[in-house]
Amino acid sequence: MQDKKIGLQIKKARAESQLSQSQLGKKIGVTWEMISRYENGKSSPRKNLEKIAKALGKPIQYFFGVEEVPLSDEIKRLSELLEKKGKALQKGAEVPFVESLEGFSLPKALKLTNQSYTCPGWIYSKYKKVFSYKLDEVESNVVSVGRGDIGFFSSSLKAKLGSYVLVKDVKNFRIEKYSKTLSKKIHAVLLAIEKRYYSD
Repeated sequence: MQDKKIGLQIKKARAESQLSQSQLGKKIGVTWEMISRYENGKSSPRKNLEKIAKALGKPIQYFFGVEEVPLSDEIKRLSELLEKKGKALQKGAEVPFVESLEGFSLPKALKLTNQSYTCPGWIYSKYKKVFSYKLDEVESNVVSVGRGDIGFFSSSLKAKLGSYVLVKDVKNFRIEKYSKTLSKKIHAVLLAIEKRYYSD
């Protein structure tokens, strides 16, 4: 059944190319009778399909009923979409930057800050209400926090088991691993840390 469909496509492409069965046969090294057999589905053209495709200027998929133009248009569209998405992820976006929370509540610090920091696109495109915070005054026993590191947080994301969260104990802000037993107030969920390696 498939060979018959392929044969019809060969006949159609041959007519478009204005070649006789004899002319096509010469191009691929078979007789006109064999071309006739291919076109009528009496013999399988599969072993010569690559030669036939080349002689008729068609891609292999054409003979299986897949048109070249829609396929290449779809590939082009997907390629452009991926390229656009890739550029957006690389570009990043400016988000509010908080240098210190000392003496401020998080909402007030976010409202008052006029500084911003470039957030990686993969974070910004995935999460809402993202802000950045210099982690100099933050302590943690569960993640590595160094001088100058920048944390990216979401104040709207709901904490899940195993996620890292920004909390405040009596005096200091800390990053802790969330669990149902965590009694401290959660200010934000940690998304990523940008490490800074330098010495004074």
